[in-house]
Amino acid sequence: MIQMNLQKRYDAIAVVLHWLIGICLLGQITLGLWMISLPKTPPGLRAGWFNVHKSVGITLGVLILFRVLWRLMHQPPALAGDLPTWEQWVAKANHFMLYLCMIIMPVSGVLGSSFSKYPIQYFGYKLPKFIEPNDALKEILSQVHLYTLIIFVALISLHVIAVIRHTYFQKNTMIRRMWF
Repeated sequence: MIQMNLQKRYDAIAVVLHWLIGICLLGQITLGLWMISLPKTPPGLRAGWFNVHKSVGITLGVLILFRVLWRLMHQPPALAGDLPTWEQWVAKANHFMLYLCMIIMPVSGVLGSSFSKYPIQYFGYKLPKFIEPNDALKEILSQVHLYTLIIFVALISLHVIAVIRHTYFQKNTMIRRMWF
C-alpha cells in the first residue's frame, strides 16, 4: 500500500533539482531557438553553438535522469485538499507530461545527432558514435525534438500560469511547496 506524503513541502533535493533544471531548460530552449537562426556561413560559428547546445543537453539529460529517479523514490507532498478535482487532474497530467517531455527532448536530441554525419562533441571531447549516419532517421528525430519543444513550451506556460494564478490571484501558499 502506497502511503500518502502528508508533508506540505518538497524535500530540499527536489526543490534544488526543480529550479536548477527549470532555469537550465529555459536557457537551453532560448539557445536552441537562437542558434537555428544562425547562418551556415562562415563555417564553424553555427556548429560551435550546436556543440554547446548538445553538451548542455547531455548534461541536462543526466540531471533529468537523476530527477526522475529521485521523484520515483520520493513521494511528493499531497495536493491541497481544497483544490477542485479537475484542477488536481490537470496538475497531475501536466506534471506527467512535463516529465515525459524532459525525457523525450534529450533522447531525441542525442539520437538525432547520432544519426547525423557530424560528430557529437561534449564540451570539446568527441564522443564515439555507434550508429551509422541516416538522413531520414535524423530528420524524423529532429522533427520529434521540435514538436516536443512546442508541446513542452505550452506545458511550461500552463505550469507558470497556474503558479501565478494560485500565488497572486487566489492568494494561497502553494508556491511554498517548491520554494527554498
